[in-house]
Amino acid sequence: TEARTPEEERLGFELPEGFEIHLFASEPDIVKPLNIAFDAQGRLWVTQSYEYPFPAEAGEGSDRLSILEDTDGDGKADKFTHFEDTLNIPIGVLPVNDEAFAYSIPNLYRFSDTNGDQQADHSEVVLGAFCHRDTHGMVNNLTRGYDGWIYTCHGFTNTSTIAGADGDSISMTSGNTFRFRPDGSRVEQTTFGQVNPFGLAFDEWGYLYSTDCHTSPIYQLIRGAD
Repeated sequence: TEARTPEEERLGFELPEGFEIHLFASEPDIVKPLNIAFDAQGRLWVTQSYEYPFPAEAGEGSDRLSILEDTDGDGKADKFTHFEDTLNIPIGVLPVNDEAFAYSIPNLYRFSDTNGDQQADHSEVVLGAFCHRDTHGMVNNLTRGYDGWIYTCHGFTNTSTIAGADGDSISMTSGNTFRFRPDGSRVEQTTFGQVNPFGLAFDEWGYLYSTDCHTSPIYQLIRGAD
């Protein structure tokens, strides 16, 4: 079928009573958006992948992590800043101050802006390397917990063994969730036994929920559970 316009897509939504939906950004300003996250300034960070689902050769990625801003208050993004544009199927993203944690094959990275120009000029590996045999199920939805750790999902069919700087490692096969300290000093598995978790969110009580692309759509995740 022919690609639909943003307006045609909007008209296809079925919304609860009292809800509205508005276009914030679309092609050609963004391409293949995979994850979004707001920072403390209210800016929207978006991972975009031209490569997906076929990864680029090592060091040749051209995917982007971009910052979207609505500077005139009309509800649409009008400023697009490309924070990093050498990525390889980036999925998860979590902005923290002048840095952003993001997954890009095959590692979880911390990208930093040290000179204030809203572009990354320093990067370091926080955790990795992760298996990426199946690019439809990789590390995604980085979420800051109330405990200060970062929680995230490990996806479908991939098998990864990773360790924090303390040397303690975990091994994950297919759908799991795990958490890590922002400095990479330690990583811990939180749940087992999903198929391809995408989507991760805490409620106001601190309960953690996840969606799964293959089985029951929504889970409440209990630490250590399978």
